[in-house]
Amino acid sequence: MDDLVEVLALLRRAAVVAAEIDGALAGTDLTVDRWRALHVVHHRPGCSMSDIVEALAVPSTSATRIVDALVELGAVYRTVSQQDRRRTTLRSSSHGAELLRAAESAITPMVFLKESDPTPI
Repeated sequence: MDDLVEVLALLRRAAVVAAEIDGALAGTDLTVDRWRALHVVHHRPGCSMSDIVEALAVPSTSATRIVDALVELGAVYRTVSQQDRRRTTLRSSSHGAELLRAAESAITPMVFLKESDPTPI
């Protein structure tokens, strides 16, 4: 029973953190999932959609929607791999790098949700 209580507490904390980050991102064109995906693409140039699915732990349809939104914002370039024409690779644009910097500047002050709770997010 204690394990279930801990799992529920962890899920609640994750929801609170996501809501806080979403609020911090309100001044950008990013959502929490877009920020997470852009972070992956920026730090892993040439990554694939499968990499996004794995990193975000979302279904492929959700990853496609998230990346489509980033492409529409001009934050990410999607290209067909030269080595494997069936594979799509992702790279961040200079606008994507700027969005990521702005988002992370907004999120950085939130590293600790409360002074009384020093657990890093």
